Amino acid sequence: MMNRALLFGSIILVLARCSPSEKTAVYPQVNPAHLDHLFEEIKVGDAMLGTIWIYCEAPDYHHVGDEDEGFTCVDDVARALVFYCREYQRQPSETVQRKIRSLTAFVLHMRAENGFFYNFMLPGGQINTTHQNSVARSSFWTWRAFWALSELQLLKAEPLADLKNATKPTLDELVGKLPALCPNPTDTAQFGGIALPKCLAELGADQASVVLLGLGNLYQAAPSDTLENLILTFGDLLLRDQFGDAQTLPHHAFFSWQNYWHAWGNTQAYALLRVGKAIQHQPFIEAGLNEVRHFYPYLLKKGILHEFKLAQDGGKLVMQDEKPFPHIAYDLSPMVLAAAEAHRITGEKVFGETAMQLAAWFSGNNPAKQVMYDPATGRCFDGIGSATEVNRNAGAESTIEALLALQALEAVGK
Repeated sequence: MMNRALLFGSIILVLARCSPSEKTAVYPQVNPAHLDHLFEEIKVGDAMLGTIWIYCEAPDYHHVGDEDEGFTCVDDVARALVFYCREYQRQPSETVQRKIRSLTAFVLHMRAENGFFYNFMLPGGQINTTHQNSVARSSFWTWRAFWALSELQLLKAEPLADLKNATKPTLDELVGKLPALCPNPTDTAQFGGIALPKCLAELGADQASVVLLGLGNLYQAAPSDTLENLILTFGDLLLRDQFGDAQTLPHHAFFSWQNYWHAWGNTQAYALLRVGKAIQHQPFIEAGLNEVRHFYPYLLKKGILHEFKLAQDGGKLVMQDEKPFPHIAYDLSPMVLAAAEAHRITGEKVFGETAMQLAAWFSGNNPAKQVMYDPATGRCFDGIGSATEVNRNAGAESTIEALLALQALEAVGK
């Protein structure tokens, strides 16, 4: 790594030990250069679609496609769209505006006749309609598309007013599909001896949290009783997926899927904080704050876990099948976002400190002692497999998740 990256590492490790009010000089650099490298506009019919290459391999960081999946996907384009929308709010420019337009065009192009979304696109612009992770259904890629398009609605930008209007029917149609995802919210099912919401058995609390992020954005843009009721329905499901307390494992952690917790996509606390603030619903805010306040410090002491499951054993909850690896940017980013949001809502410096401590993973405070994000290039390595194994490829997910985390971290210091 370059000296600049090493300097960044020392800076963020110092900041992690300071209160937010003391951080007045230097902050991690949000550098979209590598994401720009992954970005490519292609012409499909009469439309110019913005794509993000999924894979990018070291040492020269060339684009790599996948014969089975394709070269780009809604999962990554949607997350890139979220990043660029937030960049536009921070510093509007014609360059970012063009990316927002073409990435939105891609997302809308991937919409199926049933109102859900396909995920992968093959070289030449053909949509992959058959891969198991590309079928148009209720899925992560559909709800990431929903979240990304909803971020547009938060932009107070006259040059993008036409785009916001153009995406509104798609968003409205997806909102109309949400009640069918959980027609009987009070029904339960048993997993590991624990009674959990039945309608999250397949959807998962992790996907439900992405739905909530979209609903929260739409409510902020145009409040309505329909949106508020949906937020309350899905938010209450997540409250029933939270276990433990300050002294008892798993310390207010939210399950991700059935009786499993996994770090990747763990956006439940972040979503509840966002929607709780939007609709002024204190139970959601308190639930999110509890995970950040009690579970994240536990994870930091453990050196960050990737996954575990919870089960009833002798009348108490026990953690089983703990997996310390792999570590990926998508493990850390949701927690940084949640801690930063907790700081934004409460102003409590402890949450800003937690966000800094979690983000220090990117700068080398990790089991491999490896700087994972290079602010000089904007690359984030794809993961840590063990204390001695680092994947130095830099694909879309790791790059975008690092940038989203650093965007949130930047706001902590303001």
